[in-house]
Amino acid sequence: MGAIAVRYLEPEQIRASRPLGSAHIRVEILEERTILNAQIKRVFPLSEPLQYLSIQDGAGKEVGVLRRVEGLDQTTRDLFSEQLDRRYFTPRIQRIQTLRQEAGMWRFEVETQRGPAEFFVRNWRDSAHEFGLNRWLIHSVDGGRFEIEDLNALDETSRRLLDQIL
Repeated sequence: MGAIAVRYLEPEQIRASRPLGSAHIRVEILEERTILNAQIKRVFPLSEPLQYLSIQDGAGKEVGVLRRVEGLDQTTRDLFSEQLDRRYFTPRIQRIQTLRQEAGMWRFEVETQRGPAEFFVRNWRDSAHEFGLNRWLIHSVDGGRFEIEDLNALDETSRRLLDQIL
């Protein structure tokens, strides 16, 4: 089986719009095609969140990769940003209020930049990943994602609670 070639797209080729009353965006590759119900996904969501965006059709088939957002018109850039924010929303944990084991899972009650949140983690080793110095991404059992930007920046109580599972 041969390697799959990646098609790179230039910002000048791309225009996005949202039809009136629709939740989905349309992406036009100028002088080529229009993708209805387009999906925008990050190729490298953690290391390059603002570069290398995969443009996919409604079925999730990749049409091309945009290497950079610089050069996109403002409307397209805003629509892409909105789609990415919705897809990759990751609350940042600022404080851990309680952390205890319940029914074989860890129950977190936390404060985030968007307010209080509660979530459960089944297996810490499979659900939490350090992806930078003291920077953690935690996946909850319901598919949510939470981030600790800097473990050392948390208050003493939060760090002491995390010591139970680290």
